[in-house]
Order: sequence, then structure tokens, then C-alpha cells
Amino acid sequence: MSPTNDALHVIVNFCDQLLRVAQFSDYPNAHNGLQVANSGKITHLGAAVDANRMSIEGAIAMGVDMLLVHHGLFWGRSLPITGHRRENYKLLLDNDIAVYSAHLPLDCHPEFGNNALIMRKLGISPIHHIPCDHDFTMPVGKFNGPREALKNALGSLFPRTIGLEFGGANINRVLVCSGGGGGTIAAMEDVSFDSVITGEAPRHFFDFAYERRLNAYVCGHYATEVFGVRALAQKVSDKFNIPWSWIEENCPL
Repeated sequence: MSPTNDALHVIVNFCDQLLRVAQFSDYPNAHNGLQVANSGKITHLGAAVDANRMSIEGAIAMGVDMLLVHHGLFWGRSLPITGHRRENYKLLLDNDIAVYSAHLPLDCHPEFGNNALIMRKLGISPIHHIPCDHDFTMPVGKFNGPREALKNALGSLFPRTIGLEFGGANINRVLVCSGGGGGTIAAMEDVSFDSVITGEAPRHFFDFAYERRLNAYVCGHYATEVFGVRALAQKVSDKFNIPWSWIEENCPL
């Protein structure tokens, strides 16, 4: 694609359709889709997990004019544009950087969602999906192997993995939910899996795993959500022949 002044909206429409953004209710005020517009000219894409100061500064340093993120600028209640929020918006506007955010639509996309890509990297074959709030589903897949094999694979992919191993030595069905999925998982009454992989979990997730005799692995909210937005950036880059760069946050949480 040539860097014309309507490039932004062409790319936004492509992403909206690809991710089926309109099908998700998502969390209050998550605002999937275009969050900040620029002048319309797109010559360099940036991908990051979060639309925060670190990724915005990285985008500026790399000459990015469209930032694709998983966690956008808006969550929950409306807040005044003051302090650090004003600075973030000012940096984006002064440097003509657009921001496109995809939260739950990116988590559960069947081809390049976070959960699908984690399963693929670990050799887990999807079996079925468990419906959740906000039109979101969590995949359960077949592993069929010893617990040590899954644990070793997780250690290579997510070096900071915390294991809660209360289940059997052999693993059959694994539930995967990236990011902050531990709280949602721990609220489930019926389980159709013997193991869980998630990014972040509350204290009572420990009790949930113990009482249901599960093997549960908490791998980091940030670490489990780098995959989807990278894949989205590559897809947009291939479609429109625009280069993209990864903006690393080095977040250990």
C-alpha cells in the first residue's frame, strides 16, 4: 500500500473485520478498534502489548505512525485527561501516532489469538471452547503426555512460570487462557480439564487448583499476551506491504 492519507481507515476496517470486533462486548469501556486517529498516513507499524508510556516512547524512537496494541488506553470509568494521561495523549498527537487496540477479540481469535498461538507452540490440539462473559470463549485442548513434558515446554516459552502441580503425572486436557484468566477460571464450578495454563491469578486460584486436583501453571500476564499482537502486525504488514517493529516492554509481571 502506498502511504496515502486514507491508509489509516483502510487498515482499521481490515483489522475490524479480521478480528470480528463488533461481535464482542468486552470489558466496560475497553473500546476495541481505533482509539486515537492520526493524519491518516501510515508508513511504519508498531506492535506492543500495552498502550503505555514505554510503548509510546518506543514508537516515537522507531518512527512508528500506527501502534497496534492488546491493552488500549481506555478501561473502566472515564478519567480526566490530566497528569500522565495528558502526557501520553500529547506524545501520540504531537508525533502523529494512531492507536488501534484489540483486547478479547485478539485473545480468542482462532488463527492468531493469544490462546490459539500458545496452544500451537505447546503442541496442544483444540477440542472445544468454554463460553465466558463478554462473548469470550476459553479453549480446551488435548496434550496427551507426561506432566514433565508440558512443564519443560512451558519453561522454555515462559521462564518465570509458577507451577501448582496437584494433578496427575500424565496430562490429557488443558485449558488455556492468557493474561488475567486465573480469576475467571477459579470461579468455574464444573471443569472438563485436568490442567490449566494462564497468565495471572488471584490468591484463591491456589485453592481452586488444589481442591480440584489440577496441574495449573501461571506464566505471566505480559508474557502470555505478546503473541497475538505480533501476529496481527505481521498480517497487516503482509496485506498492505508496510514494515512493522516489535516494541518490547520487558515487563516481568
